[in-house]
Amino acid sequence: MKHLIAVFLTMCSSVLAESYSLGDITVTESFSYPTNGRSSAGYFTLTNDGPADVLMDVTADFPRVMMHQSLMQDGVMTMKHRMMVEVPAQGELEFAPGGYHVMFMGLSDRWTGGDEIEASLQFKNAGTLDIKFTVTERP
Repeated sequence: MKHLIAVFLTMCSSVLAESYSLGDITVTESFSYPTNGRSSAGYFTLTNDGPADVLMDVTADFPRVMMHQSLMQDGVMTMKHRMMVEVPAQGELEFAPGGYHVMFMGLSDRWTGGDEIEASLQFKNAGTLDIKFTVTERP
């Protein structure tokens, strides 16, 4: 029975650990939360094993898709639109709650756990990388 549980857990973690690669760029842990209105945010971890690059845009089949950065200013959390985001050489960049994130706006359908949201990341040097954000329940 222990072996059966171990196999099941391994299968589940491999589904959640899907990664996407393009040249020196790898995207892991891409997820979003269920919608509670007409917008949602997407998160991921970006690893760069090569020279610096720039994430120029994120596109998806929704009315508006933008990169934002959450910042604390004078005790108030604000969001700033980012036209591009520097990807450090030999480094990692995290799009996570409370920091950088992708905003999907003007949504007409609700997202629920298990849905997959297709998007494309456009890098200045690496090119275009197609990924999926898996919708997961909030912790």
